[in-house]
Amino acid sequence: MIFVVRLVRRAVRTPRESVALAMCVAVLAGAGAAGCAGAREPARPAAPTAQVTAQVTAQVTAQVTAMSEAAHSVVRIRGYASSCRKPLEATGFVYAPERVMVNAHTVAGVDRDLEVVLGDGRRFAARVVAFDPEADAAVLRVPGLTARPLRLTETSITSAVVVGYRKGATVPVELPARVRPDQTAESYDIYGRVRVSLRIHRFHGAAITPGMSGAPLVADGDRVAGMVFAVDTDKADVGYALTTAQFRAVATAGRRATSAVPHDPCD
Repeated sequence: MIFVVRLVRRAVRTPRESVALAMCVAVLAGAGAAGCAGAREPARPAAPTAQVTAQVTAQVTAQVTAMSEAAHSVVRIRGYASSCRKPLEATGFVYAPERVMVNAHTVAGVDRDLEVVLGDGRRFAARVVAFDPEADAAVLRVPGLTARPLRLTETSITSAVVVGYRKGATVPVELPARVRPDQTAESYDIYGRVRVSLRIHRFHGAAITPGMSGAPLVADGDRVAGMVFAVDTDKADVGYALTTAQFRAVATAGRRATSAVPHDPCD
């Protein structure tokens, strides 16, 4: 599942001001939209010069070459939420020993058969040990998981690679993307109840599809600069990722946690 975002273009605001996102929450695996809020987008920057474009292209090419190693740390998440009869199929990534970062909206209400699946087919039972519906981030504890952790970074980036599992796929895709400077998005928690401010990256060039919610935005081979949580319904190759600063507190709490925490209801 993945959030769907429609940007309604109204009054233009400067890049220093926050951007409000209309988050039409939809489970693309089958459920319908749950609701939307008004949205605004900051003014678009000037078009990049040919030299800048060439530099970004070179950076992305180098990152794709290094992705095969990072892909071993990106996993499929599967499970079932009985209360809403909804199967889970999403992406996550290892960020600490036996710990996987995921979107909170993907595991909300999941009470059966929660597991992590590696690219080689190995499966591991998992439990939710940290859950924040406002940050849209959660942590799974996965005993026995030996995949190498990726490192979280808050360094500014202009290019990255989205590594994630499309719905039904058994191997991850690696999609180069150009990344805009991080910004603030005014929205709601995953249940549409509490208004929140999110730090996000807007990226383009990578077509995000169902199953890829939770995919890491990887830079410099093994550094995670963000986590995919939404797509733009108007532009197939535009997506949104939470910055690491947005989910750093959840990651820290999950690193130490061992006991399961409540994560109901379904989103």
